[in-house]
Amino acid sequence: MNILNKLGFGVWSPDPSAMDPTIPQSPDDDSPAPGQQFAQFGAGCFWEVELVFQRVFGVTKAEVGYTQGLLHHPTNEDICTGTTSHSEVVRVQFDPKECSYDALLDVFWARHDPTTMNRQGCLYDCIFSFLGYM
Repeated sequence: MNILNKLGFGVWSPDPSAMDPTIPQSPDDDSPAPGQQFAQFGAGCFWEVELVFQRVFGVTKAEVGYTQGLLHHPTNEDICTGTTSHSEVVRVQFDPKECSYDALLDVFWARHDPTTMNRQGCLYDCIFSFLGYM
């Protein structure tokens, strides 16, 4: 990648090997701790959203990452090109006995208002999913 592409100018073409669907992926052995559940939220910049969820009673872990993109294992530099179709997300592990999924949605909607300026509206995909494991 040349310097103009790194700065966000010019046409960017990802490394073809990075987009190869035959690239071996690590096993998806990531599951919540016993008695816990996962939920995933996309509300703009994940660092701020992660901090909000870390402070919720019943949340035992909050992790940031990317979803729905074209590259395997994207870097922040890849994402900043705007060509990978990824969205920033926070995956929350929570204890459903202490915190309901509905309560997490309340936290999400208090933080994310797509109708108000600077509240992470149309610039970001709104993603939330519930991954219940028991």
